[in-house]
Amino acid sequence: MTWEIAVGLFTLVSALISVMNVVVKVNRTLTSLEGAVNRLNVSMEKQSTKNREIFDELDDHSLRLAILEEHDKTKEKGNNNEN
Repeated sequence: MTWEIAVGLFTLVSALISVMNVVVKVNRTLTSLEGAVNRLNVSMEKQSTKNREIFDELDDHSLRLAILEEHDKTKEKGNNNEN
């Protein structure tokens, strides 16, 4: 083996090691991001359920207020007719 072949092999091995190093880092990052996205999805599902409960309660309160306002309007009309 001449020194040119040895240098060529050394260069190829160094390049392969460098590329594999980048691939391993990218793979580790993607795995970490996948875990973070999964946790975010679970959190969003919980928040969505909680929001739905709150919106349902608000709808119920809005209905109650509308009924009370209608009752007050009817009561006022009755009082105005008596005077």
